[in-house]
Amino acid sequence: MSTWFRYGALIIASYLWGSVCWGVVLSRLLKHEDIRDKDNPGLSGSVRQYGWIHGLTVGFLDTGKGYALSLLLRSIDVPTWVLIASFAAVIIGHNWPVFFQFRGGGGIATSLGILLQGYLPAILWALPFAAVAGVIWKLVPALKAKVHFSPFISAVGAVPCVIWIVVHKSWYPDYIIVVALAASVLIRGSQFHARAERLRKYAQGVRDRIVDHRRDGSVPPSA
Repeated sequence: MSTWFRYGALIIASYLWGSVCWGVVLSRLLKHEDIRDKDNPGLSGSVRQYGWIHGLTVGFLDTGKGYALSLLLRSIDVPTWVLIASFAAVIIGHNWPVFFQFRGGGGIATSLGILLQGYLPAILWALPFAAVAGVIWKLVPALKAKVHFSPFISAVGAVPCVIWIVVHKSWYPDYIIVVALAASVLIRGSQFHARAERLRKYAQGVRDRIVDHRRDGSVPPSA
């Protein structure tokens, strides 16, 4: 087996590993429905739909997906470009999973898992900034109306995280890895959370129509 074939197989395997979107898997196994019909399949969407225990389980598994891959890749001797490509592949798999019609999550938890394994001090440094951003988002209605929570705090937290890495690590591959992960979270996270917001508004409209029908004494429309 040639070296290039092994590297290619490792990158493809990373994509397939990322395609195991736990929010979808657990919603189908435990709730007998597809969460993507109502919300995003990540931690926040799972909490909204099924409660904290279910949501935290999804978040833990998605984070573990990135952590396990990072731990494996850093324990074996592979070129730096394979490391970067495999990290990108697992995030692409999570965001566009081949097993679930290429409709996945935003990549935040999986990216966090990669960073926790390889860049724990940077994450700890970024956490206070992300926490402050979360409080600001909660208290400013105009901000809540324009941006979504997860991409916003991830963007704020990514800035000190990247600064820490630039100061303490070499720019290659560390800087490239973190910037690529942050870009994936921002692009896909914003897109997906906007779609999730439309789904929630649609579901709320359906519930309101059912309530109105019941108040009028008429039979609510069938699903």
